[in-house]
Amino acid sequence: MRFLIITLLMSKVFAVNVDSLFVQGNRYFEDEKFARSARTYERLLSSVEAADLYYNLGNAYYRLGEVGYAVWAYEKGLQFNPRNNDIKHNLDLTNTRVKDRIEIPDGFVLVDGYRAFKNAMTVNDLLLWGSSFLLLVGLVYVLGQFRFIGRIMTSRLQTTFVVLTILTHVICLDKYWEVTGSKEGVIVSQTVNVYSVPAVRDEMIVFKIHEGLKAEITQTQDTWVEIILLDGKKGWIPINSLRIM
Repeated sequence: MRFLIITLLMSKVFAVNVDSLFVQGNRYFEDEKFARSARTYERLLSSVEAADLYYNLGNAYYRLGEVGYAVWAYEKGLQFNPRNNDIKHNLDLTNTRVKDRIEIPDGFVLVDGYRAFKNAMTVNDLLLWGSSFLLLVGLVYVLGQFRFIGRIMTSRLQTTFVVLTILTHVICLDKYWEVTGSKEGVIVSQTVNVYSVPAVRDEMIVFKIHEGLKAEITQTQDTWVEIILLDGKKGWIPINSLRIM
């Protein structure tokens, strides 16, 4: 019992401290002390992660002109709340300042629609929808057994909800593989030389990239990471030139 009381008190103190830091960061931002605001929000990241926190952090970095860090913060915020219009708007605005913007060509309508739907959902969202459809399968079965709905309607509804349950869980699995199977980062250095090998050699520079560009990380080696861009270009950059998402 004593242990439980101590645990509850510690949780309350922790929550108060988190709220206090968040409010302090907001005050710094309102006073246009953006560097202090960003540092305060960064301190919070070691304890808690939330869409609102990343949104505020992105705003602070944007005001500081740190395009790369702002993009990183907004992208992280969308991982927690992919349908947050404020974060999406600010990310789009910040991306207009990214020099190396890579436009993805339009693909097949159904494929693009599927990707848009998947990107607008989290794994938890999809699990919740899948569980809800499964619950509806059971509910329709019970209603059919007690003759509240006819046999034909019961069969049709059950088939529909079973298909939706399977489909939602398949999308959820695809989303989970996407989240856990790939590692991404955002370039935070203003200009970065990309090398064909993990070493600083002028003759091995293949191209240059700039802050704010998002890249997939394919492998790491000591203080280097190999990245691949949306257009297929790849190469090695120092690990401290990007921030891993």
